[in-house]
Amino acid sequence: MARPAATPESEKEKRRKWILLITLLLSFAVMITSLFFLAKIRGWRVRRNDKTLLTIVNAQSPVPSDSAQTLAFIDDSHMVDARCAYELEQMLSDCRAAGHAPRVLAAYRSESEQRELLNAVTEDHMADGLSFEEAKKRADEEVEQPGCSEHQLGLAVDIGDDEDKSGTQHWLEEHAWEYGFILRYPAGRESVAGIACGEDHFRYVGLDAAKQIRELDITLEEYVSMFYGN
Repeated sequence: MARPAATPESEKEKRRKWILLITLLLSFAVMITSLFFLAKIRGWRVRRNDKTLLTIVNAQSPVPSDSAQTLAFIDDSHMVDARCAYELEQMLSDCRAAGHAPRVLAAYRSESEQRELLNAVTEDHMADGLSFEEAKKRADEEVEQPGCSEHQLGLAVDIGDDEDKSGTQHWLEEHAWEYGFILRYPAGRESVAGIACGEDHFRYVGLDAAKQIRELDITLEEYVSMFYGN
C-alpha cells in the first residue's frame, strides 16, 4: 500500500516536534553543565555528613590505609584536597584584600615526601654538629613520622607571611572558620591535641564543623569525641 503523501500541515507538525525535542535536550544539557560548574566553583563543598573531613591523624592514629584524595593545585607548587581548594583560595584572597600577604608554605605531602622531609631535617641537625642519634631525635620532635602527618590528607596547610606574620596569623585565627578551616593546634591545648602549638597550621574540616568548633572553643579531638564518640 502506498504511503499517504505528506501534507504541509504534517510536515509542519513534524518539524515542531523535532524542534521541541531538540529544545528539551539542549535545556537538559545546559542544566547538567550548570550544576557541574556550580559544584566545581564552590569547591564541591561537603557539609556535616562527610566524616572524612574530620579524620584525626597523629602518631597514635596514622593516615587510614584506604585514604584517597582528588587533588587540586592552588599555586605552582602546592596541592590540596579538591574539596577545600575553593575555600582556601577564597580565604587567601580575602586575607590579601585585608592588607596582608599570606603565602602557602606547605600543603599536601605524600608519605614518601614526608620521609624525605624528616631525613632532610635530620641531616640539617647533623650539619650543625649533632650525632646521628641526636639529630634524629631532634628531627622526630619537629617533624611528624611518615604516615602520621595531616598534610598527607590534603586538608592541612601551613600559611606564613614574609612581611607581617603576626598580622596574617591574627586575621586567619579570626576568620578561617568562615571558610571551613580551623587553627589545628591552638596554644594551651597541647595536652589535648598531642602536638605543640602551630601558629601557621590550618586544617579544613568543613563549614559546619569549623563554625561549631569556633563557637564551642574546642579542638578537633574534642569535637570528634563530642559528636562522633561512642
